[in-house]
Amino acid sequence: MDIKQNEVFFALDIGTRSIMGILGEKDGDIIKIKNVAMELHKKRAMYDGQVHDIQAVADVAQLVRGRLEKESGIKLTDVAIAAAGRSLKTIQTNVTEEFEEETLIDSQIMKNIEIEVLQQAANILKENLNDNVSYYNVGHTVMTYKLDDYEIKNPNGHKGKKISLEIIATFLPKIVVEALDSVMHKIDLNISYMTLEPIVALEVAVPENVRLLNIAMVDIGAGTSDIAITKDGIIIGYSMTSTAGDEITEALSRKFLLDFDTAEIIKCNLCKSSEQSFTDIVGTQINMSTNEILEQIQDSIELVAKNISDAILKTNGKSPSAVFLIGGGSQLPILNKLIADNLQLQESRVVVKSVENIQNIEYDTPILEGPQSITPVGILTCAIKNERKDFMEIKVNDKKIKLFRSADLKISDALILAGFNPRDLISRKGKSILVTINGDKKIFNGTYGEEAKINLNNQKANIDTNIHDGDTISIEPATSGQNAQVSIKDLISEKYIYINDDIVPYFCNIKINSIECKDYSTMLENGDEISYDILDSTDKIRQNMNIADDKQIFINGEFSKYDLSVEPGDKIKISEMPKEKETSDVDVQSVKKSITVIYNGSMITIKSKRDKILFIDIFDNIDFDRSKPKGNLIMKHNGNTAELTSELRNGDRVEIFWEEKNNIN
Repeated sequence: MDIKQNEVFFALDIGTRSIMGILGEKDGDIIKIKNVAMELHKKRAMYDGQVHDIQAVADVAQLVRGRLEKESGIKLTDVAIAAAGRSLKTIQTNVTEEFEEETLIDSQIMKNIEIEVLQQAANILKENLNDNVSYYNVGHTVMTYKLDDYEIKNPNGHKGKKISLEIIATFLPKIVVEALDSVMHKIDLNISYMTLEPIVALEVAVPENVRLLNIAMVDIGAGTSDIAITKDGIIIGYSMTSTAGDEITEALSRKFLLDFDTAEIIKCNLCKSSEQSFTDIVGTQINMSTNEILEQIQDSIELVAKNISDAILKTNGKSPSAVFLIGGGSQLPILNKLIADNLQLQESRVVVKSVENIQNIEYDTPILEGPQSITPVGILTCAIKNERKDFMEIKVNDKKIKLFRSADLKISDALILAGFNPRDLISRKGKSILVTINGDKKIFNGTYGEEAKINLNNQKANIDTNIHDGDTISIEPATSGQNAQVSIKDLISEKYIYINDDIVPYFCNIKINSIECKDYSTMLENGDEISYDILDSTDKIRQNMNIADDKQIFINGEFSKYDLSVEPGDKIKISEMPKEKETSDVDVQSVKKSITVIYNGSMITIKSKRDKILFIDIFDNIDFDRSKPKGNLIMKHNGNTAELTSELRNGDRVEIFWEEKNNIN
């Protein structure tokens, strides 16, 4: 056979009941299938598409490989394979992020919450299965966003205090991939390309020019029906039902008393002949039309159709544009009509795809036929069209991980699989403190920490940076800011007044939650209630320091006759009242009036026999010699030039002194 080794591609479809190998090459836009070999498993080494007996599967795979090598004359070293879609697990979950205050929702926040919900889905899967099996996340679909409990299509750019995200996430067990890898290793084959069976089926059954549409692909096998849904050119979700071809086989077996193998033969023949002939387990020969048999097992067919339809609706959120059925079970008569009815689609939009319908494929072997051959041909086609495998290996902080290449992968996708906590990507503001100060609420904010530092191959990057096979990612988690730390000292500030040369705090009577506080270093806690007073007047100073009424107060040298305001830094003098001078020329018994005035800053008492006390009477009560002038005599009454006959009243200010004359040359 004229095939050059470097032009040949080798694909293996490792199924539950058999293994099929295909050799093919690309000739322009045509894929030519040159050799096909198939072998049945010698025993139950596969269950629902998963390898259980590695050596047994490897032995059969080696037989297929040997036949192909013998027919083609080529030593096969590289192989393309696909993992069964029926091993996929789907988890629906949601997560909510709350903020201390109204926050602008940006792409960073949305990406972080998406990472968090995917990690939560992975944790739920692990808890639900409790099997210590690791899984690859191979895709997810956003169902709803909610901002402050209101559903919203795209919260990016909006403000809120709470954002929620609900998704459907799909996972593939690592053991499935690793078991296939072990099988290939046993027979010295290098996996050049690996993908998922639903993906290869989509590749050949759904033309590229319609992949932007919302299409559901259903692979109906023996034990399960595997579902993949595409939209906007990518797979957006997977699902699976546990009802498939075996449901129909068992119904036939129960209804007509048939052994399983006979029932299986009849099931496969329902789509090929209008009349069926068989013998039941008691030896009765039965001849019936296909339509009569279908009527007898209608309930089972309806159950399969309903479960498939319900799974499509749950994963897609609505009916898709079209449904493509593949796999041996898809050939069951009336199944496509029932699915169409359940999804409220035209029957023509639920169709069975077979290998004969695939464009740009050439082959001349009867082994390849019907919808059951879609998967092996799809593996070969994907291997030829893609130069890279769909699983790639990278490092995250020196930890090796494998990622499923379902779309353009970003650093965020690697962080999900690496188990990196998305909350460590954004710096958190320290906790705030809300306190009440003299009845008014005040908030003290914590500080912000530093954002996470992400590097890709030693170059600065971010979570949206694309990644490729072999990349190395290093990430330093974001740091949290400090919580607000406020003391009484910070609250009242350092303000003082000076009283008789002693330093006295401007703030007084400080209480925290009604308890007196004398230690200014006391730290406040959230919810504390603080009260204090301020020594901002002479009356408050008298009251706070218990100054008797017979004490006189001076502010910055000025006598405080009334209640005066006091500012930080003021100098206060507190002294005894001056003793009254004795007035010998006034008979105490004949005193009609007595007043107290402030003379040159000191208080004196003046007594008089008259009803009025005039300014001139001050000289009878002070030691001031006017007979020996020492300059200009200055006399002031309450700050104004005094008149000798002006009446003095209680509390008046009197100033009398000599002012030196200016020397005139």
